[in-house]
Amino acid sequence: MSIYLGTFLIAFATLALEITLSRFLSVSTWYHLAFFAVSTAMLGMTAGATTVYLKGKSIAARGLNESVALALTGFAVTLPVVLLLLCLIPIKMERSIMPILALMVVTTLCTLPFYFSGIALSIILTKYDVPIGKLYAVDLIGAALGCLFVLAGLEIFSASSVILICGIIGGFAAIGFGAGAASFQLRPVVAVAILLTTGLVLFNSFTHVGIYQMAAKGRVVSIEQMMFERWNSHSRVVVYKGVAEPPLYWGPSPKLPLDEISFHYPMNIDGDALTSVRRFDSPADIENLKYDITNLAYYLRPVGGAGVIGVGGGRDLQSALLFGHERVVGIDVNPIFINLQKNEFREFAGLGNNSRVQLVTDEARSYLTRNPETFSVLQMSMIDTWASTGAGAFSLSENGLYTVEAWSIFFSRLKSDGIFTVSRWFNPEHSGETGRLLSVTNAALLKRGVEDPSKHIALVAVGRVATLLVSNEAFAPADMDRLREVSSDLGYTIIAAPDIAPADPVLRDIVKSKSPSELSAAIADSRLNYEPSTDESPYFFNMLRLNNLGFAFRSQPGVSTGNLLATLTLAGLILALGILAAVTVAVPLKIGTRSGKRNAKSARGMRLGAVYFSLIGAGFMFAEIAMIQKLSVFLGHPVYALGILLFTIIASTGIGSFLSDRVNLTRFPLIVIFPLATSVMVLVQMVVLSTMLAGAISEPILYKAVLCVAAIFPLGILFGFFFPTGMKIFRPLVEDDAPWFWALNGIFGVLSSAVAVFVSIYFGISVNFYIAAACYATVALILNKARAQIVNL
Repeated sequence: MSIYLGTFLIAFATLALEITLSRFLSVSTWYHLAFFAVSTAMLGMTAGATTVYLKGKSIAARGLNESVALALTGFAVTLPVVLLLLCLIPIKMERSIMPILALMVVTTLCTLPFYFSGIALSIILTKYDVPIGKLYAVDLIGAALGCLFVLAGLEIFSASSVILICGIIGGFAAIGFGAGAASFQLRPVVAVAILLTTGLVLFNSFTHVGIYQMAAKGRVVSIEQMMFERWNSHSRVVVYKGVAEPPLYWGPSPKLPLDEISFHYPMNIDGDALTSVRRFDSPADIENLKYDITNLAYYLRPVGGAGVIGVGGGRDLQSALLFGHERVVGIDVNPIFINLQKNEFREFAGLGNNSRVQLVTDEARSYLTRNPETFSVLQMSMIDTWASTGAGAFSLSENGLYTVEAWSIFFSRLKSDGIFTVSRWFNPEHSGETGRLLSVTNAALLKRGVEDPSKHIALVAVGRVATLLVSNEAFAPADMDRLREVSSDLGYTIIAAPDIAPADPVLRDIVKSKSPSELSAAIADSRLNYEPSTDESPYFFNMLRLNNLGFAFRSQPGVSTGNLLATLTLAGLILALGILAAVTVAVPLKIGTRSGKRNAKSARGMRLGAVYFSLIGAGFMFAEIAMIQKLSVFLGHPVYALGILLFTIIASTGIGSFLSDRVNLTRFPLIVIFPLATSVMVLVQMVVLSTMLAGAISEPILYKAVLCVAAIFPLGILFGFFFPTGMKIFRPLVEDDAPWFWALNGIFGVLSSAVAVFVSIYFGISVNFYIAAACYATVALILNKARAQIVNL
């Protein structure tokens, strides 16, 4: 097998496995644990590179082809075993040592296949005597196509099957490299592994009782009750067999009929989020929806057209029809829900065949921006991003639906007296999400020029759910009379209204604020961060203040505790990665010092090379994470940001790597100019993406995708010059340390990924662009210091 084809297959399988594991683990664990596990698993590649550095002599003695083949055999053989164990191990969030131990086991398992692929890629990129620019380009193009494969593959296969396919690809690469090694004896083992794994993929494709996750979010999955499941890059949706039981409510009225029974199909999203598909043959089938607080706005505006953000099982659309709206538009970014309503439940749910209903597969913000239709009610009930998305391990729940800019768009799609209604979790003891909900509302109304936002806001609660009502026009006295009447009849509590001030002092000050400065003062001393989330910092659910970390350790019903714990997990991960990065730097340096084989020139080259490869790994990742977060808002979902940005940045970096063999960047002044040019281009990229977000968010998705590719491509080409150029400069000086450079590049990339998310949450996305630019500017200084050695090459 050609070394280039083998490299392509390894990179393809490794990147596809990384993304799919995030999707897989977001079902079996919570999304922040998937973030931790996959991030830590990627350290396996660094461990593999370190192994190559420490075992360089034994690898050379065995032969490069055989060493790569052995590593890929480990990848192909262990991956099915790892998958089976991941399906069997439950992780339940409890205050005991057992979940921690289970997480450690899961993390170790995830690390294993990446360890073997890390060995293989490190040998290939640092030991083979082939043009490094061309070889690295093939590696990057394979990774880019692996990304696209996941997005397409999850539309056809389950996550388990996609993981197994990655093992099959690795097996073929092992056989190919083994063909070039005379002493490689494991071909039969690899061939059997490929055949068995292929059989498992086929079995999974024709039945839902094959390999599946036996536990999700700590609960045992009842396979006997499953009707079918659907996978895609957004989520895994399971529909269970129909049952006749009390209906599902988000915020049930105390006055609802206790003997109410409905026939419905329970639905589960990513192992945790619950909804159901209700029968709708006549209004009597869904009459009970009048007793859910999420539908409060329909009592005030029963006609005039309704828009629903998040179709799910269709209950909100049914509510709009029940109250009398003559036109209902349901918008959902996940095509699974739209397809279920149009196909399997077309007749049962009464939506796919209803002439009054339009079902739209699109991101709500983008759709509403470019469609001028206005509504009497625009509803968004319990929409969040608890699951890890296709953006991989580093999304941490940025959400473009809960920003001031998004709500400004939503307000513009209301009729003059229309109501925008949002329902979220509520706890009277702790403001939690309610505080940030009102803060975003107030800021969005002030942005529209409203002088007194309190006249436009009503907040009503029951149990653990609060429903917010916001109107472009001040609520009329008749609206308040109707609100009091309905709340009294159904047992709801009015928390805030034009003539009712919240009892909670923080909520009261937020609602009363009549300027941005008053709003900032109102929330300055709160225990949680209630700053209005914006496109620059779209982290609505992350409210933990750094000076109040203990808050996350206490049980806070009604508060997004999972996101608070996720932030602590992120901080812990940064600490662990920082320690590991220090070890990765220190151990090889110590070994090199003890060996006594380095002269002054070699030692200096080793130090400069270590800083160089660490900086380019960090700079690339700070820029990449910032671009993914910006494009998640622009394109409407992290999945699209992943598919477009990751493919474009990796492919363009591959082209840059390929071109580096044709441009001698080791000469002065090019050696200093190209990192400085990259530093400037990173800052230009920040301005370009912000301009696109402000001016082109209403354009169709295809047009926005083309804009993204055009904006990212030049920067990606510049990124592609750095690794091969660095190898040309430093490998002749310290030949045996080249695998260590690869390990440093990897570890600092992973560390920077976690730090970049932290920076985005607490300081804003744009700060990551400045850090990336600083990294590349520092690279210019390092290369300038290395000129003396470079001249003497």
